[in-house]
Amino acid sequence: MRVIDPKTRRLETCMRCALCAAVLLSMLQLTASTAYAWGSQGHSHITGGAIPHLPQPLRSFFTANVSTIRSQASQEPPGRHYIDIDVYPEFFAGTFPHDVNDLIDIYGDSYVEQNGMGPWTYANYVNTLSNLMAGAKTKQDWLNLISTAAAQAHYIEDMHNPLHLTENYNGFSTGNGGIHSRYESQMVSRHLGDLTFADVDAVHLPSVIDDVFDGIDLHYYFVDDIMDADDVAFASTGSHSSEAYYASLWVETGDFTRDLFQEASEAVANGWYTAWVNAGSPIPNLGLAGDYNGHNAIDAADYTVWRDALAASSTALINDPTPGIVNASDYNYWKAHFGETIGGGAGAAATVPEPAAWQLALLVATSIALMQPKCFAAPGQHQ
Repeated sequence: MRVIDPKTRRLETCMRCALCAAVLLSMLQLTASTAYAWGSQGHSHITGGAIPHLPQPLRSFFTANVSTIRSQASQEPPGRHYIDIDVYPEFFAGTFPHDVNDLIDIYGDSYVEQNGMGPWTYANYVNTLSNLMAGAKTKQDWLNLISTAAAQAHYIEDMHNPLHLTENYNGFSTGNGGIHSRYESQMVSRHLGDLTFADVDAVHLPSVIDDVFDGIDLHYYFVDDIMDADDVAFASTGSHSSEAYYASLWVETGDFTRDLFQEASEAVANGWYTAWVNAGSPIPNLGLAGDYNGHNAIDAADYTVWRDALAASSTALINDPTPGIVNASDYNYWKAHFGETIGGGAGAAATVPEPAAWQLALLVATSIALMQPKCFAAPGQHQ
């Protein structure tokens, strides 16, 4: 059995404690680097503020699902939602490559991954959302793409937080340890009511990745302003947690934080809109019963779809209120709700199309067949 004198034991204990402390500090730093860029409330707030920037009919889809999209955008999607842009000399030289493969050729995959893939992950989300929109046919298809739209929003919102653009994300290099949460979450949550959004129309982005880096060029330089504001607030209050500290921090950073929130809301809307336009601007299917062509209005075009699907399986009609064989009940429902639109409003008055004589005959035959008792089954058919 090994005998250890008390002095040696104390030394080994201290060494273990120091190692644990170093590991803990590293974990805390990693946690801070991947934390919510604006806190869950900030993300939800920006995402909700983006929806009014959208044109119709895209706005109707996001408005109808606003609670879901805001909730999901406030949660952490997978991946590194940041880029430590200041570890790259090319950023300051104005020669930073926007193609991630060019950057990997210079620094290697591991180094680039370690320092954040936020811009390119966001661009990939835009492409994925566009593909999902292009292929969406049913209401469920549209509902299924909300998670992608929410993750896309979260990523671009992160790119509008200066502390997600720097290796000194939590202020350890400048004596501002813990600033990440204090600025992005604690201060912001106290001032959500002051962070309002101006009405701006979403625009299509010719290059999503170039737009992201244009924003980074502007937002990065607020890093020093945030650190300076933290110094001022602490010097005047002697605290990093008092209400006086957060009031001072807001005085120093509030103006540009408002701008960052506004620009983030526009960027979210621009990303959704760009994905939609690139998908061919499909009309979102909001599930209006009787809207057989999925255009969110019950009109003459739905009659054509019903007519062509007559006597077929109900899968021939989307938003079918009476599943089963396409028959008179589907026509009657459509006729009774003719002119309705999403939101309950009525469309323009028009003459309701009536079935042709042969279609009426087919309706009668179909109805009679559906009414036959089981005893009229074909010979040999088990009942």
